[in-house]
Amino acid sequence: MKRMKWVAGIAAVVAVTGLGVPALAQQGGNAPGAAAQAPLPPALQAAILTGNPQQVRQAIDTLSGGNPQRAAVLATQVVVAAERLVQTNPQAAIQAAAAAVESVRNTTVQTTSPQQTESVLTTAARIFVSPPVQNTLPEAAAGLAAATLSAAATTNNPTMVAQVAAQAVSAAERVLNINPAAAVQLAASAVQTVRAQPVVQSSPNQTFQVVTTAARIMVNPDAQRVAPVGVAGMATAVAQVISNPTVYQVSPSGAIQVMANSYAAVSSQTVSAAAPAATQSVVQTLNQASNAQNLSSVNASNGAQVNAILAGQVQASTTIPGAPQSTQPTTTTTTTQQTTNQQNQQQQAQNNQNTTNNQDNNNQNNNNPVREESIFTQGSPT
Repeated sequence: MKRMKWVAGIAAVVAVTGLGVPALAQQGGNAPGAAAQAPLPPALQAAILTGNPQQVRQAIDTLSGGNPQRAAVLATQVVVAAERLVQTNPQAAIQAAAAAVESVRNTTVQTTSPQQTESVLTTAARIFVSPPVQNTLPEAAAGLAAATLSAAATTNNPTMVAQVAAQAVSAAERVLNINPAAAVQLAASAVQTVRAQPVVQSSPNQTFQVVTTAARIMVNPDAQRVAPVGVAGMATAVAQVISNPTVYQVSPSGAIQVMANSYAAVSSQTVSAAAPAATQSVVQTLNQASNAQNLSSVNASNGAQVNAILAGQVQASTTIPGAPQSTQPTTTTTTTQQTTNQQNQQQQAQNNQNTTNNQDNNNQNNNNPVREESIFTQGSPT
């Protein structure tokens, strides 16, 4: 993530107000509650009200004087102030939260103030999933989610990482109809984050939430069209995560549907053409899952159900047992995918006929292709 070029104008504000750093030292390095209740320095408040994340970050840097514990205190104050702005000024809330998150990305800050780092990240996550932000600035919310997830991944708290990942993938689904490339990239990052074994073991339910939401995103036709390689990578990772017994047992029927979505995604003409190796990878994962005794111990039909997926007998679906409801703001997108298996076409004909109308509606929005490239190039959303 690019580091922003911070403007120097806020330094003049600090000089005028006469604020110094020593007063912050009394607040301690690991007391998020105390930091949140402390008065916000006028220079920092002025920077927040500008809605400019560079100025907020510059104010934090100036007031902290290079002290990582003081920077953590200031970042906590900023994100608390940002959350208070959500209802009245969601854009300023996002920008201020982004600056706070950027401040705690620093390894030294995370090491010296882990509690405040986690407080900043969890508060930022509440901001980017809040209705006022999601309803008015979903793309900016996705940008903040990406930054927050990236910062969380470098902490040593797998439970918090899983929580942020689950909220990030929710933000990804919200932006799917607006910017499918951004949705795929953010969802893929969330899936990669929860692949770590400590995260899976500490938070299987939230890990399940991440992969089920990603499974809905990756069978979206627009997502496959604009980001086929990203969808292929995500489908491969999702198949591996859902095959983990700890995640699978959360909802075996939901896990089977997730596997079906992974197979459908990599079997679609668009994705298989862009990433042919992904199909082989998912098939290999599913073959292993079909023979896994630890999966069959919680679902006696596991082997038969996985084999049915590989035979093309299980359709992709956005309705996944045990998963949270879709957070998309509009009608759920049809997910029946075209596959390259000619033997399955007749069997799928009836389902395809039922979903034709929805596909036609969705295709009307496909006039502006988006290049598959990184869409989170800044340190914070703009």
